Amino acid sequence: MGGLSRDDAAFAARVARLDADAPVRVLDGRLWAALPIGVLAVRDLAGSLGEGVYNAGDLSAGRAEPRSDADWRGRLPRWPWEPIETVPAADIAALDRQAADALRERRGQGVGDRRLRDALLDHVALRIEHDGDEHPVEFRLVVALMRMGFLSDDPVRVVRSGRRVGLAATYGAVWERDRGLKLL
Repeated sequence: MGGLSRDDAAFAARVARLDADAPVRVLDGRLWAALPIGVLAVRDLAGSLGEGVYNAGDLSAGRAEPRSDADWRGRLPRWPWEPIETVPAADIAALDRQAADALRERRGQGVGDRRLRDALLDHVALRIEHDGDEHPVEFRLVVALMRMGFLSDDPVRVVRSGRRVGLAATYGAVWERDRGLKLL
C-alpha cells in the first residue's frame, strides 16, 4: 500500500467517507486531513508514506499518488499543544448522542435539514475556562472526533495552540479550522 499502514488506511477511509476528494497532508510524522465540516483531523503516521499532499479517496484505495502542495490551504496548529482541560469520554459520547437525537426530532418540522445541521455544528458544546480565558468548543469538533473513530474510554483532552482549540483523544485529534484561511 505504498507506505501506508492499516491504521493510516483506516484514517484515509474515514476521511474519504466524508469527502473522497479531501486533501490529506503528511508532515512531520503526522497525517492531517481537512474535513468538509470545517475541522482538521490528525493522527500519528504509522507507515512510511512520504511527506506531501494526497487525496483521501486515493489513499483509502491504496494509491499513494501525491498531489500538488498547493492543494493544501491553511495553517496547521503549532506543536506543542497545551492541554487546558480533561473531559470524560462518556461525556463526549453523550453530547454526540444528544445532538443526533435532537436532529431526528426536528427533521421535517419546517427547518431545512442542512440549515439545522449547520446550526448544530456551530453550536458551542463546551466552554472551557483556563487562565482567565474562555475557550468555546464548537460541536463540530465533537462530531469530527466521533466520525473519525478517535474516541476510546480514555478521557479527552481539550488542547490549544495559540488561539485555536482542539480535542485530543486516544487515536487522534481534531482542531477547529484556521479562520484566517480557507481550507479545501
